[in-house]
Amino acid sequence: MKKVLKPFKFNTMQDAGDFKKAMDGAGLPFPVDENVDILGTPVKIGNKTVQNRMCIQPLEGFDGLPDGSPSELDFRRYKRYAGGGAGMIWYESIAISEDGRCNPLQMVIRPSTVDEIKRMVDEANAVAVEKYGRRPYNVLQLTHSGRRSNDKNWKSTPLAVCENPYMDDHTSIDGSSGKITIATDDKIEQIIRGFIDGAILAHQAGFDAVDIKICHEYILRELLSAFTRPGKFGGSFENRTRAVFMIIDGIREKLGDALDICVRLNAYDCVPYPYGWGMKKEEGVMEPDLTEPIKLCQMLVERDVRLINLSTMMPRYQPYGRGLMAEHEEGPEAEIDPYKGTFSLLDATRQIKEAVPGGVFVCTGLTWLEQFGGNVAAGGIKEGWFDIGGFGRQGFAYPEFARDLLYDKTMYRNKCCILCDKCYDLIQKGHCQTGCVMRDQAIYLKLYRENVMNKK
Repeated sequence: MKKVLKPFKFNTMQDAGDFKKAMDGAGLPFPVDENVDILGTPVKIGNKTVQNRMCIQPLEGFDGLPDGSPSELDFRRYKRYAGGGAGMIWYESIAISEDGRCNPLQMVIRPSTVDEIKRMVDEANAVAVEKYGRRPYNVLQLTHSGRRSNDKNWKSTPLAVCENPYMDDHTSIDGSSGKITIATDDKIEQIIRGFIDGAILAHQAGFDAVDIKICHEYILRELLSAFTRPGKFGGSFENRTRAVFMIIDGIREKLGDALDICVRLNAYDCVPYPYGWGMKKEEGVMEPDLTEPIKLCQMLVERDVRLINLSTMMPRYQPYGRGLMAEHEEGPEAEIDPYKGTFSLLDATRQIKEAVPGGVFVCTGLTWLEQFGGNVAAGGIKEGWFDIGGFGRQGFAYPEFARDLLYDKTMYRNKCCILCDKCYDLIQKGHCQTGCVMRDQAIYLKLYRENVMNKK
């Protein structure tokens, strides 16, 4: 990451009114409500009820065991999440196959690991039941990392669906790149079967829903932008979405309505056409065009895939200027304004929700707004921008944020994520387990000193 701008002094803001005034003055009219009571209201998803409007979003801890099963750190994290009060817990990416891992410690769902994954879910549920008399709605995010794949030695082993000049030189999360293999149609069909098998195991593990991950830089997202790929998985909209619907239809054929299906989907890619999804179809132009994302969401809802979590490559990137490329550039053009990026994503979520009223939409990016994330979640729900407020790395730092919003009607600044990126440094530079270095020091400060600062 080159330079992330932080022009606002959140520590001097007394209340949500100060926050709104500052954002409006910067041309970022976030929805804001000082009254956060709406976050405590339930929402229906099919025949299930999510007890409140707050979601902890998927964020890998890079701390599974080498065989793909969860470690004690995984058990600890999800117990903390469940005890924190969020109505929905969207469990982190779990790979469908060994070659789909983005790191050697990513969990893998397979017959040999499903019992331990189920135990992790059951123990987290028990914490929530003891504290609140109910358990969260649990979603498992399934993934194949595609061009982000790494082997057991952290060697980049990218599997792409087409060449992409904006992304081919940085395939691994640490900025390195390996020799790219272009997936054959047979390989894509193998991955499709892997998602279906993973969903069957997710049902056995006790999840309420399975997420067919179509976001960030992973393989199903890349298929959506495979304008230059020949054959049945590239070119036309029908071909580029074919794998997603083959997975959905395959899960329904095996499980019927026993498991909800949902998606985490990029609203746009911050990479220009013909290499980016949801972007204006003029080569090299950095400007969003939500026509296809809206069409896909409409088709998903028609197939009863109603829960949709909208994201992008990362919320800090806006679909204008340099977008995703800024992370890998030098000079002033590499500056990233995460507040513009977050507003762009929330506004795209508003537009897509307005066009697809049958969906239940989870937003992304609220952690950037620090102690006012809950106020924007409440304002966004009240004004119809989205249905559920999604918090990502805030969960690392402040797993009980939902409880504080429900009972104290506030988020405490001294508990919030401070946006220092040290959790990212643990992964990118340290190649090790990650969490909040500043708020969870008992575990992660030691890891940071040893693996990032090299103070063994």
